[in-house]
Parts: sequence; C-alpha cells; structure tokens
Amino acid sequence: MKLPLITQDLLKRYGLALASAGFALFLRGVLPFPQGAGIYQLLIAAVVVSAWYGGRGPGLLASLICVIGAAWLVPPVGSFHVSPAHALPYSIFIALCLLLTEFGASRRRAQQAMEESERRFRLMAETVPEILWIESITPRTMLYMSPRYEQIWGRPLGDFKRDPEAWIQAVHAEDGDDVKSAWKRWLAGEGEGRLDVTFRIVRPDGEVRWIHSRGSLIRDERGKPYRGSGIAEDITEERRAQEALAESQTELAHVSRLTTLGELSTSIVHEVSQPVGAMIARADAGARWLAAEPPDIAEARAALDNIAADGKRTREVIARIRALTKRQVQRTELLDINRKILDVLALADQELRRHDIAVRTELDRTLPHVAGDRVQLQQVLLNLILNAIEAMSGVHDRARELTIVSRQDDANRVQVEVRDSGTGLDPERAERVFDAFYTTKAEGIGIGLSISRSIVKAHGGRLSAASNEPHGAVFRFSLPVAQEASS
Repeated sequence: MKLPLITQDLLKRYGLALASAGFALFLRGVLPFPQGAGIYQLLIAAVVVSAWYGGRGPGLLASLICVIGAAWLVPPVGSFHVSPAHALPYSIFIALCLLLTEFGASRRRAQQAMEESERRFRLMAETVPEILWIESITPRTMLYMSPRYEQIWGRPLGDFKRDPEAWIQAVHAEDGDDVKSAWKRWLAGEGEGRLDVTFRIVRPDGEVRWIHSRGSLIRDERGKPYRGSGIAEDITEERRAQEALAESQTELAHVSRLTTLGELSTSIVHEVSQPVGAMIARADAGARWLAAEPPDIAEARAALDNIAADGKRTREVIARIRALTKRQVQRTELLDINRKILDVLALADQELRRHDIAVRTELDRTLPHVAGDRVQLQQVLLNLILNAIEAMSGVHDRARELTIVSRQDDANRVQVEVRDSGTGLDPERAERVFDAFYTTKAEGIGIGLSISRSIVKAHGGRLSAASNEPHGAVFRFSLPVAQEASS
C-alpha cells in the first residue's frame, strides 16, 4: 500500500533527523577524540542538517537526541551526569541547538514560501494565453520563457540555451530591423525602460502571426538595467478582424458613394452635357467659318481651341465621377483642401441651383496641405453638402444659405465647416446622426455620416455636429497637417 505524499514527506524529514543525530553520535564514539574534547561539533552539525532540511519538528528531535547523547559524552563519561565544570558549555550547547532549530525552521518556511510563489507563478504563466518572459541583461540570459512560446512561435524552448535572442530569428523580414532597433533601445534603458512593439513572426510551417510585445526594466541602485520582463500576446485574430472590418467599411463606403452619386445624378448630367453641348455648337461654328469665302482661319482655330478646352473639362468631370465609383483601398497623398472643396462644389452645382441655395465660401488661402485619400475626403464633403441641401429643401421662410469655411485650427490641424440654414439639429440627438443606419430622411439609409466620421477618424481627425446660429446646423471636421507642411 502506497503512503500519502504528506506521510512520505514526514517520514523522510524525521528519518533524516534520526539518521543525522545517530550518525553524529556514532562518529563521535568511534573517532579517537581525547576524553571531554570534540563533544559538540558533530552534534551541532547534525542539528543544523535536520533543522535546515526538515524544519522545526525534525530539528527539535535531532536536538533532543544530541542533548541526551552529549550528556553521556560529557565527563564523567557514561553517567548522564554533567559535572559542574562542564555545565556552562553544556547549557550553551542546548541553547545553540534550539537557536539553530529556529533558524533552520525559518529558512525552511522562507524556502517553502518561495517555492509556493514560484509554483503559483508557473501555474499562472502556463495557463494564461500570453507568453511571459524574464531575461537577465548582464549577463545576457533568458531566465524564463513560458511554454506558450512553443505553441505560438512553433519553436522549442531549448533554443534559448544557446541564444537568448532566438525569438528574433522568427521575426518577419519586413519587421526585423524595426524590432531589433526597438529591442536594443529598450535594453539600453531608453524611453523610460518601456517596450511596446507590434510585429509579425513566421512559424516553421510558414504561417504568419502578429505579436504585440510589452516589457519593463528592473534597475539596480545605480539606475543601470540588469533584468527585463514582459508579456507577448498573439493578436493575429484581432488583426484579421480589423482587416475584415476595414474591408467591410471600404465596401460600405463604396455603397455610400454610389448612393451619393445617385442623388447627384441631375448635377452630373448637367456637368457633362454642358461642355458636350458647347463642343457641338463650337464645332458647327468652326465648320461655318471654314465654309466661308474666304475661310476665316483665325475664327475656326479659336473654335477648335474652345472645343479642346471643353473636352478637357468633360474629361475632368468624368474622372471625378469614375474616382468616386471605384472601389479602392486608401491612398495617401498631399492635398489642397480648398481645391477639394471647390471641386466638390462644382460637382454639386446643379443640385444647389435646383434648390435655390446660395453658396458662400470663406477659404483661408494660406492653409498648409493635408495628407489623405483624395476620393474619400471628396466623399466626406459631398455627404455633408448633400445633407445640407436636404436640410434646407423644406425651408421657405428664410434664405437658403450654404457656407463653407476653411481655417487653420492650430499649428498642426486644418478645420473645415459646412454650415446650412436648414431645420437644424436636436442638441440631445446631435451625436446620433453619426450612428450607422440612423437617418431622418424618408428615403435615407443612414450610412453617409457614419462613413464620413470613419473616414475622418482614419485620417487622424474628428467629425462633429452642432447647431448653427440662428438657424440650421454646422458640421465641422479637422485633419492633421501633412508632416512635410508642418516641418
């Protein structure tokens, strides 16, 4: 029958105490010590061993055996009677046995507490989904790496015995230089000793995974880093979800642009038909100048020049329409926000005329460029202008005015405001207009403003709405100044 582990441990510890004390007394008896000499040394060693490895109980047992044995060895030998001449050393020996027992018991408790703490740490490290690691900086040694490393990296922990930076070998080639640079700066104590880096790794099976690693340094009394610890998280699924969300937003933005163009159909037809009609009229005029006797070459050439100009204008209109209908990923370029405002106003000109809306612009001509996607920012402006037209379409008791303002909000941001004199916004519901599928239009689908806010946010800006005084609403968005412009 197998004994319980607790019973086995007790037997080992008390057995060690009995064996240590008995062996010490046996050695003292067989070694050629002079009578009355070398009585306590071996016995004290037995008590130390028993208390050190067994704790208080085994230490006291060994002390009792050694005290009784010492009484037998102290002159007169073999009588268990301690002579007055040896009473003081014998008493000191007893006190020393008790003191060593307590010291050994304290050491064992501290060791047990440390082992329990380490056991809990390892239990936590082996159950959490992240990788926990501890590294010595001087000398460079990986002190601990949780087993999750093998599951995420797909590589054995044994690699760290030969190279404490073995994990870097799996970093994706495109991220390798950035990761190594960030790692060296962190080990040198830069950035307040904080590590925060996101990178890709390539597993042996070829799978690419995204990792977010954070760490902190432990410094000595001189402030020099000597140890680092941290956590590495597999964020692959999160990144895939973000990519899927971005793709969905791109699709939704595409739908929004098509919807916007549907609302602008009248204006688009006007923008295209006007230069085409002019081209036809000027071609007829040119033909008449050439048919005259004699032919008027100068007038005919002027007509051809005008046809070419109208053709370029038509091409620009078609290019703007094509850009808005294309489904594409975000492309960043330096943009003149005033130029984009004027382009969009030209596209919406017929719609503005049809609703008898007066347009006023207050554009700061000294604005620096912004960095962004031309098509997406045009979409934001179109959405805001069409919403303003819709808000003013039912107003009959005052002038319908659309005001667009551009200014530099501060040294690093450009701000654009689209103001109308329409029905206005309920202050308590101003933020709700940006919720997906929330709309106040009878035939609206409620994605225009939601998409617009997402686009502005993706560009590092913010889109908000407020009431306009005395009537209407104002939509305001800001964009960061391009680095080339701010430097």
